[in-house]
Amino acid sequence: MGILGYGYKAYKAIKSVKPGTKTGAESVASWKSKAAKSKLKMAKDALEQTFKKTDESLKKFKTTVKKQKKILED
Repeated sequence: MGILGYGYKAYKAIKSVKPGTKTGAESVASWKSKAAKSKLKMAKDALEQTFKKTDESLKKFKTTVKKQKKILED
């Protein structure tokens, strides 16, 4: 779903509910709490993907540097 997945939509929708109202068996505060946790989880997952991509790029760069170093030494 990406960064703007379900958790983010729920977080945006919750802001429009007036405080103190009851929605089902849960209070608005608990809904906002769940939405905030979901938003943080989505951000964490996106950051992990960024680290994975960066790590792959660094491995490729490392092999390129080794090849260039070998060429220059010969």
